[in-house]
Amino acid sequence: MTEESCKKQLKICLDAEHAKCSICLNIWHDVVTAAPCLHNFCNGCFSEWLRRSQEKHSNVLCPQCRAVVQFVGRNHFLHNIEEDILQTDSSLKRSDEEVALLDTYATIKSPLVLNTGRKPCRKRALSPQDEESSDVDLSCPQCGTELAGFQCNPNTIHLQCQACGGMMPSRTNSSVPQHCLGCDRAFCGAYWHAQRVTESNSHPVCSHETLKTISDRTITRIPLLAHESNRHEQEKGIGQMGRTLQDVISDWITKLNNREIDRTRLPLNHAEMITAGTNLCNDCYDKLVSFLLYWFRISMPNRLPPDATQREDCWYGYACRTQHHCEEHARKRNHVCRPTKGSHM
Repeated sequence: MTEESCKKQLKICLDAEHAKCSICLNIWHDVVTAAPCLHNFCNGCFSEWLRRSQEKHSNVLCPQCRAVVQFVGRNHFLHNIEEDILQTDSSLKRSDEEVALLDTYATIKSPLVLNTGRKPCRKRALSPQDEESSDVDLSCPQCGTELAGFQCNPNTIHLQCQACGGMMPSRTNSSVPQHCLGCDRAFCGAYWHAQRVTESNSHPVCSHETLKTISDRTITRIPLLAHESNRHEQEKGIGQMGRTLQDVISDWITKLNNREIDRTRLPLNHAEMITAGTNLCNDCYDKLVSFLLYWFRISMPNRLPPDATQREDCWYGYACRTQHHCEEHARKRNHVCRPTKGSHM
């Protein structure tokens, strides 16, 4: 039985009317979901609705059902459905100019936590001290306390850090980075470091090392995911040249900056925008280093030891799945090459 015949296919029928934003009445673009009502909108449409709501009201209401929105975030599952619909029926596509305009409004990169203006219900009576302290929802260190010239107000939107789970105010006009460009997730370390805030019992704060510019990073070990986690490939190359890993990566970051490398396989969001000055989280930096190590190996076939150069290329190259569970195959075949068979050609 072939691998293709083993695959189960599932057909899902969806009325395109159910995949439309109730603000612009078009098929979603970069769809976001509001909670707890779970209605879906274009990122740009809801971002503009959010901005106007904050200017006029204490709560943000869902444009479709008028429920109070407590949370909004991008919906990657529905984004795939959105793309499938447009691929099936091109007449539903918007013009490039309209999409570009919508993207300029879009501000939702990672999940946003919205203040609802409601105090939580309590079963016991509060003491006078509790009543005074409960007037302010202390989501983050800048809620109730001015730090570095900024203090949260009741309408301030907060981002949840993907590293420590703590909160920070969403500040689009701040020069301090709050998102990793490689994955669009929020990390609080760089922001709180700039505000000179350290972790306390009431507010978790992660290390500023969690989000740094590429040029400020150092590396001493090959990431585990390099060369598709094939340790035999990881051991070949740098050691034979008498160079440190940091030297090699620095050289190839310069090549990346000079746009000397094909970025097609760079597994990061906004791949064409990545430069040495880009802020990346630790996971995305490991992905970048792994990508650069692939090109480093490709560029030096004549300088590898004989046991590496005399191996035959695997038909499936870097996309080979056998290398992950067959030690002999991972060792005997070269996998730092492009596939000549399969769907990755």
